[in-house]
Amino acid sequence: MNAPLIPGEALAPELGLVAAAISGILFGFFLERAGFGSSRKLTAIFYLQDFAVLRVMFTAVVVAMVGLLVLGGIGQIDLAMLAIPDTYIWGQALGGLAIGIGFAVGGC
Repeated sequence: MNAPLIPGEALAPELGLVAAAISGILFGFFLERAGFGSSRKLTAIFYLQDFAVLRVMFTAVVVAMVGLLVLGGIGQIDLAMLAIPDTYIWGQALGGLAIGIGFAVGGC
């Protein structure tokens, strides 16, 4: 496994996967503790009542983008190693619509 945050194979591939799993679990844990796993909280976005989840996620994306830009600029990571998957706009739009309808119906 070659990862941009593990320069020169400083960590064994298995240890990198463990670090990724732990950070993902912690991220999910703190989102749940903040109440962002609540269907009512997520549905409130669709009803234009509460934008807390949207603000937090938008902030997380912006911080990640700026962090990657800075780390790439100072040579800490190789941005060419980042994988950017193809976008299938119609499939993503249909999936987002189905999930949105499910949240709206289930979160009432």
